[in-house]
Amino acid sequence: MIHIAYKLKESPLHGIGLFADEDLTAGQLVYTASPLLDVNITQEQFDSLTDREKEEFHWWGFFDELSQRWHVDFDVSKFINHSPEGTVTQDTNHVEAYLVTTQDMKKGEELTQNYLEFETEEDLKRRGIVM
Repeated sequence: MIHIAYKLKESPLHGIGLFADEDLTAGQLVYTASPLLDVNITQEQFDSLTDREKEEFHWWGFFDELSQRWHVDFDVSKFINHSPEGTVTQDTNHVEAYLVTTQDMKKGEELTQNYLEFETEEDLKRRGIVM
């Protein structure tokens, strides 16, 4: 669940991006997981999907090592693009997804995350994400 005002618009990084629609302060809560709305499936369930469905999971989601489940967010957080110097990061004081800003941000700035927090370099290369 996104906890800030935002806009979706064209990103200079990749396709569509998620942009702050308000000023943000370092450490501000941006996103938390929604156990009722997010999709979490087992490896067995993933294996039963069609190739196209698997592609969608690979594109929009990821495999969470801790829970041993495939995960896809229901909301617009999937439009947070990759950057080695992400403007949001996982707060390590929480087991579930809990993204906070890494710096003060101005309204209109793009929210980004270093995907290596939850994916491997191989995963990123397979999806065509430049590091």
